[in-house]
Amino acid sequence: MSELSDLTLNFSLRDKTGTSASRQIRSQGRIPAVLYSKDANRILSVDDKEMRMLLRKAAGTSSLMRLIGEGGEDELVLIKELQEDKIHDKILHIDFVEVKRGEDLQTTVPLNLIGEAEGVKTHGGILEVVANDIEIRCRPSKLPSAIDLDISNLGLGENLQVKDLPVIDGVEYTSSDDAILVSCVGSASGRSESEEEEVDDAGGAESEESEESEGDSEESESNSAE
Repeated sequence: MSELSDLTLNFSLRDKTGTSASRQIRSQGRIPAVLYSKDANRILSVDDKEMRMLLRKAAGTSSLMRLIGEGGEDELVLIKELQEDKIHDKILHIDFVEVKRGEDLQTTVPLNLIGEAEGVKTHGGILEVVANDIEIRCRPSKLPSAIDLDISNLGLGENLQVKDLPVIDGVEYTSSDDAILVSCVGSASGRSESEEEEVDDAGGAESEESEESEGDSEESESNSAE
């Protein structure tokens, strides 16, 4: 996780909004942005190159950042939304949300799956990822960049839930303990191998019963004809 001092971004306030103003800002190598806070929202812009460099250091958008203003403002923020034009590799707009120092914050962080599930490696199962991130509550100083979840022992037909996540000091998971995060299933239908065999056996038994029934019916008809 990068130090907060490394995740610092300078910003400038702007007074013009709208499509035309945003295009002009982008043409100057800057990104239009909004800082949302409980007190008052601020319209601003940040340098495109600085923003890209910061995102590489932060390894994503869930890390805490510092916004430094021309007037000496020093704000602790999270990225709420980042709009991109992936075709042309452009950042179009950023929404920041202010984080109050000393107060709990509630946000989502990525789930980082570690290892290869036993059910996939040994039994040819299929890994189904239900959640790519997890909502947490913590103090700003305790915010992790991601939550690691070891799936190495996940067997066929099993799942991992919120209650299986690691305990991290100062971090609370806000989702239900029983919420499923990842599962290992035996086929695209979601049945394990044993369940598939039971279905096949049941199908075979039904087929045999059907054949026996047809045979009895034919014998009965033959006797009637005699």
